[in-house]
Amino acid sequence: MYRFDETKNLFIAYAKWRDAVDRTEGNETVFGSNAEISEIARDLREDAEFELRILIQDLKKQNPAAIKEWVELTKQFLNDPEIGVSEEQIQLRKQIARDWKYSRSPLGVSVRYPHPSQYWGSGIGVLGPDLDW
Repeated sequence: MYRFDETKNLFIAYAKWRDAVDRTEGNETVFGSNAEISEIARDLREDAEFELRILIQDLKKQNPAAIKEWVELTKQFLNDPEIGVSEEQIQLRKQIARDWKYSRSPLGVSVRYPHPSQYWGSGIGVLGPDLDW
């Protein structure tokens, strides 16, 4: 399904980060009975984001084509209209797709991807494109 194994790893790392954000955003408590649980959840979210950033940094040098494939497949998925999806969700998905960017210059590879909270209300599950996982 993918030209590169690293593309699959990027999808999985981003899905882990989205899942961690979806589970923890808005549920954090600084004091009280949930403070320790909130701290653990925040650590898991930060670890997932860090894992994604490290993977991207490594691939910028080793296999930038995998990053490009990841961005292109995600944008393609977001711009593919589904039957039964509201117009509001279609517009939100198109906006999310515009936030995905890949570029290459003499200075190196640059990639931009949206924060997972931008997916809220889009009707897209955490795993994103329903591809061969």
